[in-house]
Amino acid sequence: MAGLTKKTVQQNDKGFTLLEVLVSLVITGIIAAMVLQLYISQYRMAKGLMADGDLSFAAVRAGQVLTAAVSTAEGVAWTGKVLRINCLEDGKIITDSYYLADKDFNGVLDLYREHLGVPIPVASRICEFHCTGVREGLWQISLTAAQAERAVYWQRTVRLRSSSE
Repeated sequence: MAGLTKKTVQQNDKGFTLLEVLVSLVITGIIAAMVLQLYISQYRMAKGLMADGDLSFAAVRAGQVLTAAVSTAEGVAWTGKVLRINCLEDGKIITDSYYLADKDFNGVLDLYREHLGVPIPVASRICEFHCTGVREGLWQISLTAAQAERAVYWQRTVRLRSSSE
């Protein structure tokens, strides 16, 4: 009887069967696919949040520059596409222009400030820019930053330092 038991143990000690290996591979594959799917979804979410953050920063930065320019200006004029700011510098009135253009030829509109004939980029991905005179000495600035299907809208009302325009 002891000889039979030893022989049975020896016959069962041959390793894994092909079926057991295949089942373990399938289970490992399912787990790996679930982990990969989770990683990809987290990556896409992080990438989307970064894009939203970049657009928000561009809109806020452009808005801060425009708000500061209008609030310290001696005079403001909006031509429909260009914001002209008259400011006092060293006792002289200097006119700065703010407008949208693609001067770096990358297919993306940027907000530029032209100071003494030199264009200076302020913020990228600004696709719309409007200024409206609400009433004497009060201007509303609105702009939109966009990339692919994402867009961020920014708007402020700002008062001129001097009401004489």
